[in-house]
Amino acid sequence: MNIARNKLLFFLLAATITIGCIPQKEVVYFQGLIPALSQADSFQLRVYPGDILAINIFTTHTEAYPYLAVQADRPSSDTRSVYEKGYIVRDSGIVTLPLVGTVTLNGLTLKEASTVIEQRFRTYFDDPIVTVKKLNFKITVLGEVNKPGLYTMMNERTTLPEALGMAGDLSQFADRTNLRIIRSENNTSRDYTVDITHACSLTSDVYYLHPDDVIYVSPNRKRAFQNVSPTVLVFTSIITTAAVLITAMVAVSR
Repeated sequence: MNIARNKLLFFLLAATITIGCIPQKEVVYFQGLIPALSQADSFQLRVYPGDILAINIFTTHTEAYPYLAVQADRPSSDTRSVYEKGYIVRDSGIVTLPLVGTVTLNGLTLKEASTVIEQRFRTYFDDPIVTVKKLNFKITVLGEVNKPGLYTMMNERTTLPEALGMAGDLSQFADRTNLRIIRSENNTSRDYTVDITHACSLTSDVYYLHPDDVIYVSPNRKRAFQNVSPTVLVFTSIITTAAVLITAMVAVSR
């Protein structure tokens, strides 16, 4: 009876260890060579309907256009919200600016948008200085990360590793072979699956993040085992107690 009981306990212990362990190759990031991303593959932010843009137009002729003063003349602190200090791109892809009226920016990169606006303002003065930035570049990171949440990106070319770093890295229960990037942009939805244990999966489509991307990190089998472990422990305890009682009863009967 003792031999049978010991075999049962050994089996339960071995099963617990086997389920809880994860091979090292499933937790190491970026194994292999990272593919070279050419200049043509480099991601650039583009302007689409619904965007909120920070458009600054400056001129040195402050006496003629005081509301277009150079940046040094403007207050450094601005407590207004994004909606208050930004220009909203309409459904038709246009924005309305002071002095020049409506300007079509749909589908343009931020650099191209700056050039188009500068050309419109050259009708009024020779040296316009224009900067365009996207204020609504944010991503959502969910699932098995240490700090899930909504993050505002200050970098126009934010990468997937940067976003995971902002979210405190993946948790010990993350399935590093099954990350999802859900992307909705310009009335188009796409769903990418990324295995970050292999460097070859870091193509330009997933390496550079787009505004409003949702990154979901799936749980691994260790998380599933943790969720059922209380039941397993109760079952193991019952079996162990029963084995001890049976052993004691057999010993007494002898």
